[in-house]
Amino acid sequence: MKLTKLLALTLVLCMIGASALAEITMAGDGQPVKEGAAPGGTFVIQTAGDPTYYAPDYRSDDNLWPIAQNVFNRLIKLAAGDGLDYDLASSYEFSEDGKDLTFHLREGVKWHDGVPFTSADVKWTYDTIIEKSWSRVSSLESIDTIECPDDNTVVMHLKAADVTIIPKLGWYDTFILPKHVFEGAEDPEALFTQESTMIGTGPYKYDSHQTGVSFTLTRNEDFWGDKPILDKLIFVNIGDEDTAYQAWLNGEADYLYSLPEINTFDHDNDPDYRVFVSLYQNRTYLTFNFDDPDVSKVEVRQAFAKAIDRQGIFDRFGGGGALAEYFISPLQPLYLDKQYKMPDRDIEGAKKLLEQAGYTPDADGYYLHLSMVGFESGNWTEMAQAIKQYVKEAGIDLDVQMIDYGAWSDQVKVNKNFQVTMLAGYQGPDVSGVAGRVQSNGGTNLGGYNNPEVDAALAASNIEADTAKRAEYLSIVQKCMCEDMPMVFLMENGSHYPIKMSIVGTPYDVPEKAASSEMTYTGFSADHP
Repeated sequence: MKLTKLLALTLVLCMIGASALAEITMAGDGQPVKEGAAPGGTFVIQTAGDPTYYAPDYRSDDNLWPIAQNVFNRLIKLAAGDGLDYDLASSYEFSEDGKDLTFHLREGVKWHDGVPFTSADVKWTYDTIIEKSWSRVSSLESIDTIECPDDNTVVMHLKAADVTIIPKLGWYDTFILPKHVFEGAEDPEALFTQESTMIGTGPYKYDSHQTGVSFTLTRNEDFWGDKPILDKLIFVNIGDEDTAYQAWLNGEADYLYSLPEINTFDHDNDPDYRVFVSLYQNRTYLTFNFDDPDVSKVEVRQAFAKAIDRQGIFDRFGGGGALAEYFISPLQPLYLDKQYKMPDRDIEGAKKLLEQAGYTPDADGYYLHLSMVGFESGNWTEMAQAIKQYVKEAGIDLDVQMIDYGAWSDQVKVNKNFQVTMLAGYQGPDVSGVAGRVQSNGGTNLGGYNNPEVDAALAASNIEADTAKRAEYLSIVQKCMCEDMPMVFLMENGSHYPIKMSIVGTPYDVPEKAASSEMTYTGFSADHP
């Protein structure tokens, strides 16, 4: 079978979500959703903090993410159910050798300021991401040059055939930005902190931002796609999970991004809610700064893996997720090599590893003293304290600092001033999503892990359309991760999430159409006021 046919098959499977990715099912006795929403209304969404930037792509910003999903578009978008759908592109095709990728753009699309959207915006966005090495430059590494034959056509000339590029274009920090807003600026990156740059093509547009309070979007009346139902989205800043939950119960917020662990199953049999159970290709883990003289030692990282009670972490904090056991997501069964597993808890084994690394216990019984910095999110503060206690048993004194996301981003992501950090993140929709975490130039390889064997295997897997052969390359990646332990996986993230019957059209309700956090189809039900 020719490469192009294999590429086409792979991409079709992605487009219909046929690979084993996140499954969303109903739980409890919730009533089925009745279609039809009353037009208009204001929808209040809880967020954990203020975004650092007003436009995406430059640096990953989890607080901007749910807002950006409603303001901006991509060529291809990742729907909430992990399938891919067309966004600003109406179609695409590969050349016979798989090295030229042509996108045909939707016509009549306008930016929120009324300027027409064209292929020049696409070229400027991707060229700038590559030139400036913005957050997801690794997703575009197979692109050689981009040309625009006309306003509605974009041709990407690839360095080599790449079976992963379509899924990558649908994921993080690949939004198309308005060339006319940034062009000519001496320092385009400086504009990202200015409200005037929040101009997209999405279903909602920027209205106002009260720092520390709320972020407001209003309906884009000229949206090119399915018309949004709501008049307004208000993202309310409620950082404390328990406070946010109470606000949601009291009707002060319509939508949460997570529930307190203790309340996970409270609404399973409540007829006023429908509950969605889902497992994601999203994993919580620890990672290490490879420039640090202590945690750059493989024995130290392996000691962490043996010291932490991952089952205990999952039992206390796992919610709707699953125990992390492997080095890629279990939702990628075609590529998962189960011989490479996270180690069982072994305190004595952890101590022996520290001794092999040249450490001896001090008067207090500690082999070494380290620091871990994380950002406050949900139950992470409690989880970090549990990790501190687990590694203490192995003779590691871990000073835990939990700070707000903006400060963490500056300290860890920008300045690389850390030894150990904790974070979570998506690693799909294609199995190559793991590359962002472990490839030497990966956008979320925060610790600077660099293994040429991993890079070579990932590069080879990206141009291999045969599933069995691709699995062989990815087995090498998993083997290296098992040996090098650049990350200690804690859990597979998922949710057990209740939606009020008075609300319809959330991403949980229409996972084949809406992207994560996209509220185009969301509204208040006329049947359940």
